[in-house]
Amino acid sequence: MAHLQRRDPDQNGQGDIVRSWEAGTTGAPGASAGRPGVKGQVEELLDLLRRRKWLIVAVCLLAMTGAALYTYTQVPVYRTSSLVLVEKNQQSASESGLRAQAQSQGGGLLPSSSSLRNELMFLRNSQTLRERVAARLLEQGEARPLLASQGASPLGTLLDRVWASVGPRPGEAGEGTSAGGTSRMDTTQLSAASVAPALSGRVRFGRAGSETNVIQIVARDEAPAVARRLANLFTEEYIKLTQESSRARARASRTFLEQRSQKLERELETAEARIQRFQRREDAVSLDQRQGSLTERIATTESELEQARIELRMERSSLESLQKELESIQPDQLSQRLSSTVEEELASLQSEIANLELSKQQVELQSGRTTAADSAQAAQIDRRIRKLRARIETLSDRYVGEVMGGGLSPEEGARRVDELKRRIAEKRIQITGLESRVDVLEGRLQEFERELDAIPEKSMDLAQLKRDQKYAEQMYGFVTEQLQQARVREKSELGYATNISEAGLPGRPVRPRPQRNLILGLMLGLLGGAGLALLRDQMDNRLYKPDQIREMGYHGIGVIPNLTPLIEDQLGGQATVERDGHRLETGLVGVLKPYSAATEAYRKVWTNLQLGRPDGESGTVLVTSPGSGDGKSLTAANLAVIAAQAGHATLLVDGDLRRPRLHEVFDVSRDPGLTETLQNDLEEHAMKRPLADNLCVLPAGTEVESPAKVLGSARFREFLGEAEQYFDHIIVDSSPVLATADGPMLSDLCDTTLCVARAGTTTEDELNDTLKVLGEVGADVAGVVFNGFDLSMAYGYKYRYRHYGQYGPYDQYRSLPEDATA
Repeated sequence: MAHLQRRDPDQNGQGDIVRSWEAGTTGAPGASAGRPGVKGQVEELLDLLRRRKWLIVAVCLLAMTGAALYTYTQVPVYRTSSLVLVEKNQQSASESGLRAQAQSQGGGLLPSSSSLRNELMFLRNSQTLRERVAARLLEQGEARPLLASQGASPLGTLLDRVWASVGPRPGEAGEGTSAGGTSRMDTTQLSAASVAPALSGRVRFGRAGSETNVIQIVARDEAPAVARRLANLFTEEYIKLTQESSRARARASRTFLEQRSQKLERELETAEARIQRFQRREDAVSLDQRQGSLTERIATTESELEQARIELRMERSSLESLQKELESIQPDQLSQRLSSTVEEELASLQSEIANLELSKQQVELQSGRTTAADSAQAAQIDRRIRKLRARIETLSDRYVGEVMGGGLSPEEGARRVDELKRRIAEKRIQITGLESRVDVLEGRLQEFERELDAIPEKSMDLAQLKRDQKYAEQMYGFVTEQLQQARVREKSELGYATNISEAGLPGRPVRPRPQRNLILGLMLGLLGGAGLALLRDQMDNRLYKPDQIREMGYHGIGVIPNLTPLIEDQLGGQATVERDGHRLETGLVGVLKPYSAATEAYRKVWTNLQLGRPDGESGTVLVTSPGSGDGKSLTAANLAVIAAQAGHATLLVDGDLRRPRLHEVFDVSRDPGLTETLQNDLEEHAMKRPLADNLCVLPAGTEVESPAKVLGSARFREFLGEAEQYFDHIIVDSSPVLATADGPMLSDLCDTTLCVARAGTTTEDELNDTLKVLGEVGADVAGVVFNGFDLSMAYGYKYRYRHYGQYGPYDQYRSLPEDATA
């Protein structure tokens, strides 16, 4: 950090005492005057926002313009939804029949229906459902309009209206269009498979509530009518799918039973006719009791065998339906096979149950009436059957567990697949039991037939006919009963989904949202603008506040406010004003507005300069600056006027031989001036007195080829020495330090140097470099004058420098004569 040094004569008048003002020294003039704490941070923030307000405003406008363009060029999207109640926990009629049948066979338990999560997974991944909806759209001619864009952005709508106002009149539609302005589109090249993928992104499925069994089907589209149509079509097809899924197994059983019923009816009619013909031909009216009992047992056994076979076919058909449903979800995992000892044990137990049931029937058929011994034997057989069925239930659970734990279950959430696997496992258990029962019945039937072979031929023929008739009657009655139940089950299956709320026609689009987008654009603009303002401020090292000078470690000797508001308010904004026959520049406020706040600021600088000297006299003062346009010439002129108004003989020398301005400020001739004085000793002729006797102005004079040579000459040093004998104060205006070598050279000839820095123009680096150059040549820099300070550039200075404003305490003297001297 550069130092500001001052050379003061010691008490004997010999030698120099160097005083250094350095930043960071407590109590020193150069101590930092920063304002820490929350208040200081807030002031810094407000200061930043005020300086960079136009940048922030520009970024905000740009962000909001971008948000508006995005919003009003987007095609509006409409949203609507329907609600479907899923009652999967309610057991259907077919499931009740199958459950009862499974329990009667001891084949395990059917699981409960799928959860709502499984239904949502099915809806989101079902290609079949999307193709069904696509087929409906193709049938009604709505597929191609759905694939095409049906909406227009607000900006597009406005352009269309403008074009329509200058384009063809209504009724002059182009070729190929209908009266409504739309052409009929060809849908022959489309298929359900090609339309289905376009539907997946337009319809979403979700749960309407965490505690409800209601699915919400949400459709989005650029056209409100299309959105409503999609939601309702998906709802209708989903409900139909649930109905078809519930009726599929019942329909297969009903078809098989109808065919079997017709066949058995014909067989019964044939059997009756054969018995009648045999009795008429052989005159065989009846058989003895033993033969009748054997015939009845054979008929019963054959009936039970056929019933078991029918049930076996039904269960196999149901198993095939379940496997197809599983294949539609997981085709790669249908061919699962388990090698389990549990399945073999189940088959053995069910075979034993079948034998016990046949033994019980044989006991009941051996005698015409039931004895106590027969009842006891039958009861013992029943107990044994119950134990075996309990064992089967345990093994069934174990078998199902093996199937579900076989590593074939899909990822978590696919519980529908798990349920299908469970039901397939239980069907297999039932089929195993029925196969065992068929085997036992076939073996027992063979025994009865061998016993029947021992009967005489005629009686045997009649017994055979009776047996066929009995079998046909029992089977026809059984199949007829099963057929009626299957028909009732099929008709009663209405599915487990119910539409409780249809999708309505949306009136307001859900996207884009102009208000939200504009607010977001404004917030983004504010954040971006603040960020850019902060970045710009970090990169901008210009001086805006007096505290920045003190924070850099330099002594601020005074603050000069911006003169523009004063000139515009009280001097009409003119560049010059006539006073005592001279066209003075309006910046010379020491003459034109001696009681203004700006003039008092110059007085304060001059006072601080005098008080900073041990002897109270400043001697020769050099006024310089880092660059041009910092206001050094006006500062030097006003300081000279202040000194003259105080009654001191003051000489103002224009030492800027490159761009002199003092002759313009005071409206005096440029020559003769300093250059003529140094060449011809024309002091009296060159010095001008434009205002009062106490102030003499020595302009630059004629232009010379080497200003540095003139200012560094011994004659100029002698001139300053001679002038000190006649004037109390000598103020020299020099060229900028960083632009030429004149300023540092003149600082070595003057007693004191003032450096003028302009707010919003001079940078920290320029001030550092200037004071470094002055320090290298040994200049006694009294301080830095902060010129052109604008209160609007620094928020926290509004009250600290309020006397610079329009309502400062010196405004009360505005009524006094402006030309009065101090």
